[in-house]
Amino acid sequence: MMILRKSIIGALTCFSVLTTAGQESTPQAYLDDRGVIRWSDSKEEIALYGANYCLPSACDYRAAGYLTDDRKKVIDQDMAHFARMNFDALRVCIWGDYENTDKEGNLIENDHLDLVDYLVAKAKERGIHMLLSPIVTYSSLFPDAMGDTLRIQGSLSHTYKKGELGTNPAAIEAQCNYISQLLNHVNPYTKMALKDDPSILFIEMINEPTHHSADVKGSVRYINALIDAVRRTGCDKLVFHNVSQDFDIDQAMGKSDIQGASFAWYPSGLNSGGYLPGNYLPSVDKFSERMMSPHLQKLGRIVYEFDSPDLVNGYMYPAMARSFRTVGAQFATMFSYDMLVTAPYNLGWQTHYLNMVYTPGKAVSAMIAAEVMRTVPMYKDYGKYPANTVFEDFRLHYEDDLGELNSDEKFYYTNHTDSKPVALDKLQKIAGVGSSPVVQYEGRGIYFLDKIDSKTWRLEVYPDALPIRDPFEMPSPDKVVTRSISRTWPMQVRIPGLGDNFHVVSLNDGNSFAASAVDGTFGIHPGVYMLTADKTFDIANLPRKVGQLKMDEFVSLPDQELPLQVVAGSQTHFNEGKPLHFTAEVYHRDLPDSVQLFVKVANSRRFIPFTMHRTSGYTYEVSVPWRERFFNAGPISWCIVVDHDGRAVNYPSQTTITPLDWNFSGCETWDGQIVPARGAIKLVDVASDFTRISASRMDGGVRANYFSLVTSDRDGEPAIRVGIPYDHDLEDYTISLPVEDVINPLGSKILEARHLVISAKGLKNKQEAFVTLVEKDGTSWSSLVPVTADWQDIRIPVDQFSLNRGVMLPVGYPGRWNYWLTPASDRGHATDKVRLDNLQSIQVSMRPATSGVSEQEKSSSVDISQIYFTFN
Repeated sequence: MMILRKSIIGALTCFSVLTTAGQESTPQAYLDDRGVIRWSDSKEEIALYGANYCLPSACDYRAAGYLTDDRKKVIDQDMAHFARMNFDALRVCIWGDYENTDKEGNLIENDHLDLVDYLVAKAKERGIHMLLSPIVTYSSLFPDAMGDTLRIQGSLSHTYKKGELGTNPAAIEAQCNYISQLLNHVNPYTKMALKDDPSILFIEMINEPTHHSADVKGSVRYINALIDAVRRTGCDKLVFHNVSQDFDIDQAMGKSDIQGASFAWYPSGLNSGGYLPGNYLPSVDKFSERMMSPHLQKLGRIVYEFDSPDLVNGYMYPAMARSFRTVGAQFATMFSYDMLVTAPYNLGWQTHYLNMVYTPGKAVSAMIAAEVMRTVPMYKDYGKYPANTVFEDFRLHYEDDLGELNSDEKFYYTNHTDSKPVALDKLQKIAGVGSSPVVQYEGRGIYFLDKIDSKTWRLEVYPDALPIRDPFEMPSPDKVVTRSISRTWPMQVRIPGLGDNFHVVSLNDGNSFAASAVDGTFGIHPGVYMLTADKTFDIANLPRKVGQLKMDEFVSLPDQELPLQVVAGSQTHFNEGKPLHFTAEVYHRDLPDSVQLFVKVANSRRFIPFTMHRTSGYTYEVSVPWRERFFNAGPISWCIVVDHDGRAVNYPSQTTITPLDWNFSGCETWDGQIVPARGAIKLVDVASDFTRISASRMDGGVRANYFSLVTSDRDGEPAIRVGIPYDHDLEDYTISLPVEDVINPLGSKILEARHLVISAKGLKNKQEAFVTLVEKDGTSWSSLVPVTADWQDIRIPVDQFSLNRGVMLPVGYPGRWNYWLTPASDRGHATDKVRLDNLQSIQVSMRPATSGVSEQEKSSSVDISQIYFTFN
């Protein structure tokens, strides 16, 4: 019956392909008998990379509306940036089940659908290929309109619960009806039905469904019903179904008519509520081994969503793309790209943040990841971190926040790099942030160089992107998290053919800037330019486009109207007896007249002034020599006074009363610690560090925390209570506290530490917890700590920590399959020992008791009030 059914569908599809006006005679892509997706014309493997783009629907639709009434202009802007980053993939994710249907699944033509049509048309113009996801299953009202349920009443997914979409016959019929009507819908901008548009390669009928994997026959019926809805329209595009929400669905998928498996990956969890510290490269060595299931063997593989949530760095995307290729992925789209208009506020999705202009390093990282997708062989395994940080033409480096592509024709870097291009004479494209041996630049924006001919290069420079707030806190259209400043900076370009003296000619509308380079150096501000040493250069002779971008195309926003701002450096711990180094970023279009640091230690009544000096760009620094009569171990506070435009302002309080004034009586400050030379090193401040704790997620995606802030009955100070109830069948429950910001400033001094002391008590006797020291490379060292019902200062000799597993926290999503940290590729040998100067976090774990403890006893909690190192 299954064979006959497939034959009928194939015959109907063939007839439709031959007779439907505007449809090509063959699909753009096909699946070969080994599960590899190939282009129909060239037979080459498909390898595409880009992002989800959600403006037509849900919170992104509303977010754009908070700032503009012209959403189509927003699409125009963002598709230009997709082209600039050389993205060739886009997922069109439609909350149609809430916004475009009634309860029977009848298509409703409205503004949401019109924007989908416009997006498809504009992406197609840029040569972008698409995955269409018609049904989302999560409320379109999240997070900013949850109280406004009237707008979704009567829709398909408001009528049926998510869990019944795969089992309720009426719900299945409504989904099929909607899918068929949507695919038959004619896009007024392309004059083609969506089913016929060759730029739409794939269809994933439903996003992250509730799988009923134990009911294999029922799951097969549901999957095939959705496929039939596609095929009834005559659509022959490749169809995909989710596997990563529940890998046990693989058996049903293998028995169904599905052609591909779609999966997602968020290795740093979701919605931590703030920027995550630490190195997450060890967490992305591999995607789940279950992608190698024999049931999926002959299915194509695509990544419908991925991101490194709550991180803005330059190395994660290439590492993730490498792992996607290792399990055979051929299409990957990050979730979700921030529209240019909302990117200064990170207004769309709190835990995600990617925009070409406002997250420049992460944008170059995405460009590098796209090249990983296109060049790394399918199923090739590059091993464990850190051995896998150099692969093919790519290099990743946590400490330098660097992702790098260095091939014969392309040189991309996410941060300052000392790497030299491997073939400077063959170089065709440069994309970067910061400086390199070929481009020296003080600005903080992304820039691009494209070779036009041997003597002419196209330069594109964007405004400085300056982070002023944590972008992963709760968003607001009134709260800028990244500001832009468009100003002139010196740039030096050293490329063969240009020489030392060349002309800089502006191209984009409204840009009259012109310059001549001397010794390869010239001033530049945001815009598009030609750098040319050709004395016969004529703009009229330029090609019309560079890639999918018009030659003079430049899309940016005006700078936000914000006052001068000061952002203090991240260092908060200093060594007694050593110089104290302070940094600050001073953001304004014009340089200030002076920047002064004022420092005060505990029990001192006065601030001591020191002049800060600009080192590069917006950065000011001063190294304060240690003076016994001024400084002592303990708390330290500082403020910064900026004299600008005839006015002195004290930061962070932003008051005009400064420590130099006769009537100064105190101010808001930045605070830190001077660590005593031989005293204890406090690793955790319970009250202030509590919000930075990461913890294990329960199985099934439950995010309840089994830790809390309590008051110690020993001294009335705050303590952390951690534990798991005995009715939870958990192998492990762990909390993790970041300590890298304390350890790094200590340098080699930390190597002299002899004991870790943890002040703890159990709620009952015979409690035990594991304390684990996790290094930056993931190598972890543990000690079992017995805890009684009385407070103890438990001293653990550093040399008694033994090699063990740490936990990857926050836990990646979906699932818990990527949970444990194991030693780095060059660690764990017989002579290895803990490297305290490499310490990143301290973890406390509750696990099943080893012996002699009842079920009720092992369920009790442990309170922790202090964790510190001592030198004796």
